Amino acid sequence: MAEPASSTASIAIAAGTITLSGSVFGVQYDALLAGFFGGLVSLSYLPPMSAPKIVGTVAGSALLAGFFAPVIAVAALHYLPWLQGVGDFTRIAGGAALGIAAQVLIPAGLKRLRSFIGGQ
Repeated sequence: MAEPASSTASIAIAAGTITLSGSVFGVQYDALLAGFFGGLVSLSYLPPMSAPKIVGTVAGSALLAGFFAPVIAVAALHYLPWLQGVGDFTRIAGGAALGIAAQVLIPAGLKRLRSFIGGQ
């Protein structure tokens, strides 16, 4: 298992990376933060990994949530009109769910993309 100090430093680096990249792309910070915390929750269920991989998985979780949580919120509000009363929490909950699922979604998406590219 990784040392707590190195894991904490990796998480701090990931948080800085997420904030910088999110501000460059104009992503909503609440969705980034929800994805970040979702990635941390998901990270606790993964086997021990190196510091760069921790940074990559948590940053990937946050960025996936930052980019796609608003899309999920709009779709959810369109197809489930009873969510209108929930308001912005729909976007935050979608970001957290994407952050938790990112460690599975990103590798599965890349594998699918490779099969499309390699299958031609």
